[in-house]
Amino acid sequence: MRILFTTWPAHGHLLPMLPLIRTAQRAGHEIVVASGREGVAEAQRRSLPTWNVGPSRAEANAAFRLLVPDLGMIPPAERLPTVVSGVFGAAAARRIVELLPLTDQWRPDLVVHPITELAGAVVAARTGARHVVHGLGPLPVEAWEWFGSRFGDLCRDWDVPDLTEHILDRVYLDNCPPMLQADAVNDFRNRRALRPTSGEVLPGEGLPWAEDVLAALPYEHTVHLTLGTLFNGATEVFVTALAGLRQLPVNVLVTVGPGADPHCLGPQPDHVLVTDFAPHALLLPRCDALVTQGGAGTIVAALCHGLPHLILPQGADQFHNAATAERAGMALVLPPPQFTPDTVTTAVDQLLKDPALRQRCRAAQGEIATMPDEDAVLATLTA
Repeated sequence: MRILFTTWPAHGHLLPMLPLIRTAQRAGHEIVVASGREGVAEAQRRSLPTWNVGPSRAEANAAFRLLVPDLGMIPPAERLPTVVSGVFGAAAARRIVELLPLTDQWRPDLVVHPITELAGAVVAARTGARHVVHGLGPLPVEAWEWFGSRFGDLCRDWDVPDLTEHILDRVYLDNCPPMLQADAVNDFRNRRALRPTSGEVLPGEGLPWAEDVLAALPYEHTVHLTLGTLFNGATEVFVTALAGLRQLPVNVLVTVGPGADPHCLGPQPDHVLVTDFAPHALLLPRCDALVTQGGAGTIVAALCHGLPHLILPQGADQFHNAATAERAGMALVLPPPQFTPDTVTTAVDQLLKDPALRQRCRAAQGEIATMPDEDAVLATLTA
């Protein structure tokens, strides 16, 4: 079987699909990953076959800024829907133009795409392939209202008008543990659970620190600090968070983002280790808590290991993700007005000492373990 995976060109959008991609490869299916430049780079780093189609993430963002030069002029409640429509919706229209000729020639049997990349749905309908919508962990209940706001226009433009409604009957692979959010993107009527993971480890990949260095860390507890891959340029956030963490007797493992300079944070004491990137699957088993920006994938990765979270939301969907995790009793949140070294110290101390937080996270970890894994899900999709 030929399976096409299409994705928005971002690290956090490709990674949730990797378990299904790898399983499809092991099962002998022919696969291709289609994305913009950044997504293609991530896929190629993992030796996956790719098609570079449509705008890169940088190009899509630049096109949006030309249309909306000052997002601050948009009423607060309308900002995220405006960004979703203006960035993701517009990029899908451009991606179809380059993707459709390739799918016409390759003729996939199945197309898998996240809710953020609706070009996949249109090319599947045009070529007669089945298609599946892949979840991204916690998402606002109204996410389809936002991501689907321009979908009707796409369907009419490409002569598949029935798809506007029928997409909601397609399989939606829900990789969000119900304890975190049971109604993520609740518009889809054919939802199937898919066990999330904390990421993959490439052959030969390990932690960037030697084992003796990690063993020499002085404290009982270890905290991971990261701002992900899109907001990791906020050096002042790292500096403030570290100022608060250094007041506690905890080891701190910091990742400043792929390709970023670990020296950008200046000299650190021996119990603070800084690197650019470390696989969560190897890093999180060594940790007791996380301090992050609140990306959807990072929140779920933490729960895969039963870890509580301090979320410092910076933008995009992170304020919604943070509120979801806080309501679920699995995280504490410090929005920008409350973010200081002292509030970080207090919050992380609570993460490490509050049994209710830890129990909720461990319960979610147990729930994740009961969700169908990628082998079982792929078997149903390809039957």
